[in-house]
Amino acid sequence: MNRVNIIFQRLNKILLCCSLVYFSFITSAFGQNDFKEIRFQAEEHEKGSSYFLTGTIRDQDSGEPLSGVAVHIDGFFTGINSDSRGQYIVNLDSGKHRIVFRKFGKAADFYIIEMYGNGILDVSLTSLDFNLDVFTVFAEERDRNVRSAITGLTRMNIEEIKLVPALMGEPDVFNVLQAMPGVTSVGEGSAGLNIRGGQADQNLIMMNEAVVLSNNHALGFLSSFNGDVLQNFSLYKGAVPSYFGGRSAAALNIEMRKGDFEDWKYGLSFGTATSKIMLEGPLNPEKTSMIAGIRRSNLNWKLNSVDQFDVRNSDVRFHDIYLGLSHKFSEKHTLDLSVLNTGDFFQFSNQFGFEWNNFVTSLTSKNLLSDSFSLVGLLAYGSFNNGFFDPAEIDAFKVDNGLYYLQGKISGLWTKDNFDLTFGAEGIQYQMRPETLAPFGESSGIFADRVNKQKGLELAPFVSGEWNPHENFALTAGLRYSTYIQLGPDTVFTYQQGLPVSSLTRTGEEVFGSGEMLRYGGFEPRGSFRWSIDEANSIKGGYSKMYQYLQTISNATGPTPIDLWQLSTAYILPQMSHNFSLGYFRNFEEDEWSTSLEGFYRATQNQLEYRDFADLFLNPGLETELIQGEGRAFGAELMIQRNRGAVTGWLAYTYSRSFIRTLSEFQEIQVNRGNWFPTNFDRPHIVSLVANLHLGRNKSLNMNVNYSTGRPVTAPATNYVVGGVFIPDFGDRNQFRIPDYFRVDLSYLTNGIVRTWDDRFNFSIYNLLGRRNAYSVFFQREGMSRRLRPYQVSILGAIFPSITYSVNVSK
Repeated sequence: MNRVNIIFQRLNKILLCCSLVYFSFITSAFGQNDFKEIRFQAEEHEKGSSYFLTGTIRDQDSGEPLSGVAVHIDGFFTGINSDSRGQYIVNLDSGKHRIVFRKFGKAADFYIIEMYGNGILDVSLTSLDFNLDVFTVFAEERDRNVRSAITGLTRMNIEEIKLVPALMGEPDVFNVLQAMPGVTSVGEGSAGLNIRGGQADQNLIMMNEAVVLSNNHALGFLSSFNGDVLQNFSLYKGAVPSYFGGRSAAALNIEMRKGDFEDWKYGLSFGTATSKIMLEGPLNPEKTSMIAGIRRSNLNWKLNSVDQFDVRNSDVRFHDIYLGLSHKFSEKHTLDLSVLNTGDFFQFSNQFGFEWNNFVTSLTSKNLLSDSFSLVGLLAYGSFNNGFFDPAEIDAFKVDNGLYYLQGKISGLWTKDNFDLTFGAEGIQYQMRPETLAPFGESSGIFADRVNKQKGLELAPFVSGEWNPHENFALTAGLRYSTYIQLGPDTVFTYQQGLPVSSLTRTGEEVFGSGEMLRYGGFEPRGSFRWSIDEANSIKGGYSKMYQYLQTISNATGPTPIDLWQLSTAYILPQMSHNFSLGYFRNFEEDEWSTSLEGFYRATQNQLEYRDFADLFLNPGLETELIQGEGRAFGAELMIQRNRGAVTGWLAYTYSRSFIRTLSEFQEIQVNRGNWFPTNFDRPHIVSLVANLHLGRNKSLNMNVNYSTGRPVTAPATNYVVGGVFIPDFGDRNQFRIPDYFRVDLSYLTNGIVRTWDDRFNFSIYNLLGRRNAYSVFFQREGMSRRLRPYQVSILGAIFPSITYSVNVSK
């Protein structure tokens, strides 16, 4: 362990020294650029936390508008490009910003903008007498699907998220993602996302780049991220950049808002399902700001009004609390603190219950060391605890498990004309909490039990570059080397050679002390390209190799709050995937319409599958219940989106297949005799339609339509009789399907009742048609009948209306 820490510390010192050496070189080799200072000021009643800067960029000599001009903001990771009419628009937080306009063959223009109101800045660029390659940074423009160099990238801000109807009337990231091509879930009441045929645990979920392990409320109906404090999200489902790692399918980074640096603002929201409080403002004007949001559920009153006894005596509660602090040491150096705490409790009558909580905090330091070099440091801590219980009097019990982790990351960004270089290193240490069994209540006869879990360390240096040699071509390439080290102390069982690993073939155990027990690792090359045929057409492709050392263990069809997180061991090998994607992107009518067609293929090694009748909880030898194999997922995604006009929205269609086969030399533990079979989340056809009818200022009528093929299930193929007892004979795993899924949601957003207030109403109806969509199917014999009859389980088989009133006050 000491050796690992020394190596990691030396690596950080080397990176820091390289940064300082480069900074010294830059400051001595280049003089300071002349910045023009401009201030935009809003009226008192129009002040906000962010403002829009727009304008037209022209050639100074001819006066013609210039397209493709790169707008570099604050030297970090965001920016825009001017469109075919030379126009640009960007949303900026209040305060000072350094903005640079660059284009091939033109002299760069430098500005310091003080944004305290919306502004118009027209720019004229002069020609250079020598050749200068293009410098491009892409962001949320309407042509981003054509211009972005990374394939499979989806971005959306909170204003767009609010227009998608959702359960409880809450603007929700995961609800919007499931309306995007290539993204789905196992079904209602199931946490997690399945992206391009991948398992839910194969997705890296982050908040401001800090890892988040639990991200759902109410059994998956709502995410843990409050829309009032959320800024935007970026989903990488094609080529995942090398500075993100640890999962084998996709990466999702959710960015939270910073508080206002000038004015205090208060927000209240009351609804039939949730209540929220939001507060933001300057602790030290223009220097330090804070933002805080609290959300809690109001669902129990609905349960209490239901006639059915079990439902009326159930209990559903959840909350989430977010706190963000931002401090500007100067215009070049900032420090951000983010804290997220979430908690859920669910009990179904007196039969069973779940509870789980999650805590994530991160500290991020951003430093602009020169006009072309920035350094970002991240330190994060996370803790996740979950449990389930059975309140029955005699055998009442509770099982708890969880983990905590410490994450550190340092990354630098160097920009030079037509080339961007990102480099750094990341480390995460995981400590699994013991899995415990305890009696639930004084009358319980259950004996306490405890199973210790593993500890591990994941380290990964990375480098990534983006090269734009020409306006019509861009290339990104990166390399990540990940290393996983299992740390002691731990006890490992040994098994008889030449026989399958099982409790019957166990021969003994080996005890390890503190320190390194085993090590896995490998190179992870990443790459993506974009070739623009013209301003409206482009072709993009990408490849990513990724390792995954942390996986979930579950005996349910889909992810649940009580799933076990499991580190790689000598018997549970890390996953490794090869991800390929290729797409054609076309925009119409000056980017009013955006279309895309993408194909993907993923091959995965060491993917987990479960043996028949697996016993997972409180099992010190989990390897006896698991079998690993190879997976493959492939498909195509079609997206048609309208970006402006009275009616906006998108239509998405996904064809996606996901298969797995187990690999073992022992036939008796093979699943389906080692043949390929569909995974639990294989849904070949998925259609989503989101339509927004804009009726005026702050008024819109919104619709969300979802259709998907039913997921696979295992069903009995026949019956046989033994001693007069009818016994079902189940067929191969996942060879049947539940009925198809179809749901329509509707919402109406409108102004409130007080003209001088910033208040709004949200009327929403989830499952407008009241369709009883199947979550699962079980089989049961009626009376003395020989035939098993299928029964459908629906989580929410009724119309679910909700009303939310929100008001925001500035002071």
